[in-house]
Amino acid sequence: MDQDKLKALIEEATTACYDEEEAFWGMFCTLQMRMTFPLQAKVGGSEASLTGLDEPNSDPQKGAMAQISRGGGDESVALTEVELVDPDPASAEWLAAYKYWLDQK
Repeated sequence: MDQDKLKALIEEATTACYDEEEAFWGMFCTLQMRMTFPLQAKVGGSEASLTGLDEPNSDPQKGAMAQISRGGGDESVALTEVELVDPDPASAEWLAAYKYWLDQK
């Protein structure tokens, strides 16, 4: 994805934020609003369903945590471990923007 597009998405999510913690929560809330759940995904090479974000287990130090279902159970994993399978364009863009944002920190 084009870096200018990723930067524009990040700016949209974090524009009113004054510090790193606010920026994290700005990005987190934007991901919740802009991604369409459930999404088919792979985590650690196995198929899973990304059912949402796990707000109680997310924080600026750990990063955004994802709620997934696989193998008949539910679990929380780092959103960075999730690879989307045939996602809608908006969900793909926002996940890419989040990962890019983390790499730039």
